[in-house]
Amino acid sequence: MLKNKYLFVLLLLCSITVVCSIGTFFYVKLNNEQVASEDEILVMTSCNPVYIATLNILDGVEGYRVQNLSQPTTGCLHDYTLTTEDMKNLSKADVLVVNGGGMEGYLDDVMEAYPDLKIIDTYEDIEHSNGIFGMDSLLIEEEEEHDHEEHEHEEDDERLHLEGKGDHEVVDEVSDHHHHDHGANSHIWMDDRLFKCQVVSIANGLMEPNPNREETPMSKNFFEYSQKLENDIDKQGLDKTLAGSNVAILHEAFAYTAQSVGANVVATMDLDEERQVSAGEVSEFINEIKEHDVKLVFAEYDYGKSMGDLIEEQTDAKVVYLETLVHGDYDADSYIAVQNSNYAKIKNAL
Repeated sequence: MLKNKYLFVLLLLCSITVVCSIGTFFYVKLNNEQVASEDEILVMTSCNPVYIATLNILDGVEGYRVQNLSQPTTGCLHDYTLTTEDMKNLSKADVLVVNGGGMEGYLDDVMEAYPDLKIIDTYEDIEHSNGIFGMDSLLIEEEEEHDHEEHEHEEDDERLHLEGKGDHEVVDEVSDHHHHDHGANSHIWMDDRLFKCQVVSIANGLMEPNPNREETPMSKNFFEYSQKLENDIDKQGLDKTLAGSNVAILHEAFAYTAQSVGANVVATMDLDEERQVSAGEVSEFINEIKEHDVKLVFAEYDYGKSMGDLIEEQTDAKVVYLETLVHGDYDADSYIAVQNSNYAKIKNAL
């Protein structure tokens, strides 16, 4: 009996030793993995389009990890508020890639909280390219915001005259304001030509200076994806069929879709979950469609269906429901797939 008791104690001690050893093994392994992950360059992205672009540029490149910020399940990115998880991830990030143009309303807060975080602003890069991209003229300004910005510039000029400030000081003030409030339609990825410029901006921001022009995995990815965008996006001949024709839109993102096929936007009603539309606005919009002989209206289904039904009931226009690419499945090929789907829907409506 006593012998059995000692045997039981011995087995129990052996079991504890084994469990502790296994626990220690996994603890050390986990710590080693965490140390390894700290060696990676964490690239955060602000929204689906720039995530897709960054993912393609860094595909298979060692030492980099791409992660997108949390995304709203509905609504526009303009009003998105960072979550606690977002701020936690940003505290570990080395780079933040943003669409820019005012799309990320939280950007000032991020810059204040993480002053050392490198930010790649694709809109700003295109806007300030001075023709290097060759596409800066395609950026669409919002009229009201544009007028407001001009007024602010006039005030700056007046202050220069009255207060005797130097040119350098005034330029710095305007430039700082301009960085965060472009008065722009910032859905630039909807025109594939501008999306290609965003890809260039991200690649330039991520790649180290390469004076010898040696091919690197990142540069190889950049050229391959750029070529893919050039060859695989199929506009279905719409850039010829719709060139110069009049269209109306129910979401500002589709101003870039219209631009990509050479169509003129003659009526705009930007709808979202908070937009309250008056009877007068509806009547004016319907009249503009009739007056300009609009045959196609581009809309987003979630917020444009009711208005779309009314348009088709009261006019000869056909409403086409397109995707804005704000939300997606984060697949590397999804940009091309969604754009081709949009163009196919427009072609079918014709």
